Amino acid sequence: MNPYVLLALGLAWAGSAGGAFWYGTDVGRQGEVAKQATLEKVVADVALAAQTGAAAAIAANRPRNTTIKQETEREIQVNTVYRDCVNTPASVRLINEALTGQRPDAPGDRQLPAIVGAQ
Repeated sequence: MNPYVLLALGLAWAGSAGGAFWYGTDVGRQGEVAKQATLEKVVADVALAAQTGAAAAIAANRPRNTTIKQETEREIQVNTVYRDCVNTPASVRLINEALTGQRPDAPGDRQLPAIVGAQ
């Protein structure tokens, strides 16, 4: 058998395998691009449908004002005795400050005593 014929057959086989590979990758690439475009379209359609549905639900909400006319329940305790108070005087002062929102005045006139120097 002629070596040139074998060489030509080998080159023809390599060319057809390369062409098939090239064709396959191009078809695969086009298929992936088509899948991605389809997926992007589905995502955009779902987002639009969700926005439309949310807008319709928000537009359907109407404020409803109702006036309730009932007597207020009052519960008054008299002679309340706190027997088990375990707070320190400092914590009682802090609790009272928190309840009233005011700080009690400090004892004295808030002035430091004068310095008595050697004369």
